[in-house]
Amino acid sequence: MISWIERMSVVAGVIASLLIGVAIVIVCQMVFIRYVLVGSTAWQTEVVTFSLVAATLLGSSWVLKERGHVAVGLVTEYAPSLVRRIMLAMADGVVLIVALILFWKGLEVTLEAWHGNWTSDSIYEFPMWVPYASMPIGFGLLALQSVACMVKVWRDEDTALIGGV
Repeated sequence: MISWIERMSVVAGVIASLLIGVAIVIVCQMVFIRYVLVGSTAWQTEVVTFSLVAATLLGSSWVLKERGHVAVGLVTEYAPSLVRRIMLAMADGVVLIVALILFWKGLEVTLEAWHGNWTSDSIYEFPMWVPYASMPIGFGLLALQSVACMVKVWRDEDTALIGGV
């Protein structure tokens, strides 16, 4: 089960990086249209914004898997192994609680947008449930990855226990 969760986090990380790549290409295209062709853009800003937000939310589980988040390791670096494991498990537990709350609220907003046929205010009228769906998906994966990290910590398989990255 842990390996399946970690594979899902890697897939989400790949999708997040692709979304960032798409956003970069669209920004370049938008600049070309505006300043070279002196045209207007209708959908680009919206898609770039949605892509970057989705990339952030979807990529969070991969960042947790890699223990790539910003952390002050001064205390955990010099703590005995058992204390370090307890601190890491507690931190992962806090992540789990926050991720579950945001998963639930994100799911509520996404379903409300779906049932209410919410669209963006632009001419394009993008269906809002699509970008909102990145909230429950991203936070759901983050919650699962935090559980996987807690299991790895207690099994003594977490690289953060051996000095981390």
